[in-house]
Amino acid sequence: MISDRLSHLQSQVQSYYKQLAGREKAKLLARFEDKELLQQGIDALKEELRSVEGEYWLCWRAEIRGLTILEADAEIVASQLVGEVEFLEMEPAVQRNAELMTVLQEIKAELSKPGIPAAGKLKAAIPLLPGLISYEMELDTEGLLRRVFPTFCNLADKLKK
Repeated sequence: MISDRLSHLQSQVQSYYKQLAGREKAKLLARFEDKELLQQGIDALKEELRSVEGEYWLCWRAEIRGLTILEADAEIVASQLVGEVEFLEMEPAVQRNAELMTVLQEIKAELSKPGIPAAGKLKAAIPLLPGLISYEMELDTEGLLRRVFPTFCNLADKLKK
């Protein structure tokens, strides 16, 4: 059962991403003189987001420890995660970052292990994701989160029932 705190943090993270998108768009449209001030606001917002995201992943880690995931659901989520990892590996910004490529390869290796049930692979691979979400890189994390979080949200909704 997903905690209320986790749901609250998820909505906060989504709100921060919407705010970031708005501020980044405003910066693109702003006069040159205003761009530095807007960038400072974006940087401050990213710092706030990092803290909320960190707590979000800690809550997820706690929730995952107590989960029993049906094999069929785990297979679906694991295959979607492999697809996301393969997609990320093609991103030029990711390819230039050796540390991120290592994390992605660890996730992919964990999810591709033969002979292990998908539920076990999924529980082993999910704790690696917090290393993947970072604003210190030029990476479309908003797009990633919009693609990945629905997968977790759908799984969480099934677990609530």
